[in-house]
Amino acid sequence: MHDIVAERQKLFVSLDKLKLEKEKLSAEKKDMECRISELEKRIKVLELSGGISSVSGGIKPARDRVNKLLREVDKCLDLMNKY
Repeated sequence: MHDIVAERQKLFVSLDKLKLEKEKLSAEKKDMECRISELEKRIKVLELSGGISSVSGGIKPARDRVNKLLREVDKCLDLMNKY
């Protein structure tokens, strides 16, 4: 009978340790999920910014193209204001 009680006590101690380990692992899992989410957002930002830099050789040509388009719009606005 004494052996059964001692074994029961050991099982409860083991159960408590396992519960603590489960809580620790759950918290770690939640942290990792947040980290994954943050990294996925960063990947999207980098892909978008990389998309601009990969178009026609880099950011400078893209910026030059935008500036050219803006000048054309300004010319159109000037023509519209004249008439």
